[in-house]
Amino acid sequence: MEGIAITGLGVISSIGHSVDEFGANLSAGHVAVGPTPWEQVEGLGNVWMSKVENFRPEDWMEPRVVEGTDTFAQYAIAAAVQAVEHCRIAEFDAPRTAVVIGTSCAGTETIAESQRRLDSEGPSGVDRKLQIKAWANMAAGQIALRWKLHGPLLTVVTACASSIDAIGIAARLIERGDADVAIAGGCDASRTQVTTIAAGLYGMLSPQPDPLKACRPFNVERFGVMGGEGAGIVVLERADLARSRAAEIHGRLRGYASLSDGYHPSSSNPDGSWESRTMEMAVEDAALPGGTDDVDALIAHGTGTPLGDIAEIRAINRVYGERREPLRVASIKGHVGHTAGAAGVMGLLAAIHSMKTGALVPTAGTTEVEPEAAFEVVIGKPWKGRIDTMQVNGFGFGGQNASLIVSRR
Repeated sequence: MEGIAITGLGVISSIGHSVDEFGANLSAGHVAVGPTPWEQVEGLGNVWMSKVENFRPEDWMEPRVVEGTDTFAQYAIAAAVQAVEHCRIAEFDAPRTAVVIGTSCAGTETIAESQRRLDSEGPSGVDRKLQIKAWANMAAGQIALRWKLHGPLLTVVTACASSIDAIGIAARLIERGDADVAIAGGCDASRTQVTTIAAGLYGMLSPQPDPLKACRPFNVERFGVMGGEGAGIVVLERADLARSRAAEIHGRLRGYASLSDGYHPSSSNPDGSWESRTMEMAVEDAALPGGTDDVDALIAHGTGTPLGDIAEIRAINRVYGERREPLRVASIKGHVGHTAGAAGVMGLLAAIHSMKTGALVPTAGTTEVEPEAAFEVVIGKPWKGRIDTMQVNGFGFGGQNASLIVSRR
């Protein structure tokens, strides 16, 4: 994948509505955390979320689009507007421009609200635009409509690996000649009350009084996931086209892999075997001269769950544990929560920021690293040093394993 350049970046997150603000707050260790809107509901006391605040969709799109979209798609459109402005492509070659967007929850908020109103008001309470708001493909569809694009239009739903897979698939489309440019990434809005309750009942989180302990990736004491939301979008481009128009290249996609864990609907194999194999295949796809020794740092999936973190620790140990110098690793979920379909692309944006600044972002919330980790989890403050190549992981329910390799140039 040496010929895939990243020329545009955009993000809507709980710690920033631009890539500069997002990156600065990651480096500063900023944590966006607060109570759920349902904290008075039994079972949701001391449960915390990382919500996007002060988002005005009308700042990014026409009123008719606002009225006809769910929040997950609005986040994606806003991030895409940023990425397109950032890449400075004056006019897209419409048939040669792909859109590939990942999501996990899609329009569950619209569905839940329509069901509530159906129960309380009858059929007149159902949103007449339910389908065009709630269906998972509508974020990608609205982006294609915005710029009148006619290339491949795809939506990827692979749980929390969705945006890694979307970017990897978009890169493959360019690599095989089906497109020259792709707008790719992922999005999700806050989980509904019912899904938050379900997460607690299923053991994904443990209510506790200190919000700064809500998500502690790779920490000895960890309590599970913190819900998050937002969107991240990148513009991918054939590198020769980017060079020909003197575009700023923020990084290059070098490798991608996606495999099934085939173990359990919601848990990875505790030995991390298929997560590690996915990581190895991404490195192999990148054809790095020194193999894993050429990877300088890693943005982990790192959810802060007892079982999930152990599986990923063992996977990283298997791939990188024999290095002379320990691999430096970070997770951003302590900053922004678990953003589901946007998690992987936000990790990619964190990697690009870390390479650009020469400082790997810290892992917020983590103070005492799980001793089984045979790598260095960056905590407290950024690790400063030259970073040329990074790996980004995304693992999800259903056994979705995906990983990217990105380089600075």
